Parts: sequence; C-alpha cells; structure tokens
Amino acid sequence: MRRRSAERFVPRLFERGWLPLLSWHQIAELMQHGNDGLVDMRLRYLRGWPMAAWVKGGVPNVIPGSELDVLRAEVRAAYTRPELDVLGVRDIARSDLLSYGTGLEAVPDSLSNWRILRLFLAEHQAHAQKVAVISPWRAIEIENTRIADWLDKPHRDNEATAATLVKVRAHLKKEIVERGDKRIASPAHMAADFMSDVAANVELAISEGLSEPLPVRILLRAGLEPDEINFAATFRETMAMVMFRQRLRMASDAENLPWEEVKEIVTPDRVPSAFTHECMRTYAHDQPERKGSDVNDLSLLCLAPYATETFVDKRTLESVRRAKQKVPRLAELLGSVRKAASYHDITAACPQR
Repeated sequence: MRRRSAERFVPRLFERGWLPLLSWHQIAELMQHGNDGLVDMRLRYLRGWPMAAWVKGGVPNVIPGSELDVLRAEVRAAYTRPELDVLGVRDIARSDLLSYGTGLEAVPDSLSNWRILRLFLAEHQAHAQKVAVISPWRAIEIENTRIADWLDKPHRDNEATAATLVKVRAHLKKEIVERGDKRIASPAHMAADFMSDVAANVELAISEGLSEPLPVRILLRAGLEPDEINFAATFRETMAMVMFRQRLRMASDAENLPWEEVKEIVTPDRVPSAFTHECMRTYAHDQPERKGSDVNDLSLLCLAPYATETFVDKRTLESVRRAKQKVPRLAELLGSVRKAASYHDITAACPQR
C-alpha cells in the first residue's frame, strides 16, 4: 500500500496543477547510494513521471542543470538588464531557466550509464564534506579586522612560519574530528592537504617578488584587481567578494560575456543565488555536525526563487528562518520554504490549483 501510494504521489500533484522541479543536485544525491540496483530503480521512477519541470543544462537533453546553470541565467539577466534589482533579475532569469516535459525528457537515456560517474560522484561528495567543515572554520578571529590592519605586519622567518602552520593544522584536524561529517575517512589527511594548499599559495605569493605587501599579493592571486582591493573592508567582506568573483568569472566565461563589463555591472546583491549564499553563510545555524549534504542543500535552496513551494529538512529550515529574520529581502526572494518529513506532507500542502 505504501508503494502504491508513493507511485501515485507525482501523478496526484500533476492532477492538482503542480510540477516537481528537478536539477542535477537531486539526481546526484540519488546516485550516491551504495546499492546500484536501488539507484537504477530510483532513476526509473523519475523517468515514469507524467510531467516535471527541470533546470536547463549547458548541454540540452543530457542531464538537468545545476546551480552553475542557475547562476549563468542570473548573470546573463543581470548583465543585460542593469536597472533590475535581485527580484527583477529573478523574474527575467526564470523565463529562460526552466524546461517542462515528461519524466523521460527530464531524465534522459544518457543517465542510464550513471556508473561511469561513480568516481566523479565520490570526489564531489568528499569535496562537499571538506567545504562544509572548513568554510566556517577560523584558525584565528580575523573576520572583522580590516585589510589595512594586515599591511604593516612583520614577515616571519621560514622556521616561525613552519611552526605556525603545524599549530594551525593541528587546530584544523581537531575541528574536523569534532565538527566534521562523520563519514570523513581521515581528518588528519584532510587537514594536511588543506594546509599544504595554503602554504603553497603563500609561497607563490612571496616568490613573485612584487612590491605590494604580502596580503595584497595573496588577494591578487585570488583574482582581485589592484584597484578592486578596499583596504577599509573587513577580511570577511573581502573574502566574500573573492568567492563571488570566482563564481562570476565561471558564469561569464560560460556565457561568453565581456568580463571587464560584467564585473562592473553584475554585483552580488543583484544575483539571486549569490545573495542567497551570502545570507546563509552569514546567518545560517552553525550545526554541531557540519555535514557534506548541507552543501547540496544550499545548492537546492538556490532553486527556491524559481519555485512556488520549497520543502526542506529541519536543519535547513532553521537556517532559512534565521536568515530571513536578519534579511527581510531574502524572504521575498525565496518565497514559501517549509519543512516536509515525507511526501505525504507535500501532498497535503499542495491543494488543487
């Protein structure tokens, strides 16, 4: 009876005038189960849907699109319509972002060969676990210090620098053990790999021998232009801009837009997914266990501006509630976001339209 009820879930939504919205992030999550037969069954289930909506991908009829495709549509809209705010950009992007059709069209035949993606999916999951635990971590409290405050700091010699890196790596390992996803195989290796990357970037910045102070050289290597560095800005504000610029460059290149114009016109407060990311990064609840799945949940939350109803788990809903209280504009952007323990809750919340 439960199986028959589940089989009727999506047809019943369709009859009431509702369509589920799919993206690559849901598909990838379904594929990460260890039982291959169950993954095949899940994909067959999606292909049996009478109708669905999905994010357009970069290559049509291959896989549903991802958050990058959402970002591309938003950047294109923000660039071509510079007078629009974040809500206006959302409305323009929506018209060019979604596709509609049967489950067979939403989940094409190419996905039956999903096993060739196994290594990619494992790497993606490991990366999400790393991002989830390290992104909120701070070795020292520098979030609210200004970039200018770091310009006159004396350089440490190699021995002192090495000793500091050892201490920071030990601190990070402890953080991963206590707060990281419990599926992380080796906190020690994760901490060592991350700190090796940090040390390599610092060494490259030093070896370039430029006249700028070391903090400025590091920011230049991260992608900022010299005239874009605001010395009065805090470390947190500056790193938020660095992360946005990196994602913006990917979207701009994918859309073949002129970068020099894009970076002047497209600001993070006008891009719905970037605005959502920043609000959640600033105000979301820092969970006792930072799960890798939280990264995927945030990508899915970036679909909320393009859906009528968004259903999330308890963890995500609490973070959304906190962020909406701090940023009322986020509530306008995301619309209705609710908790759903099962598909029964969704059916009850979606009446006849």
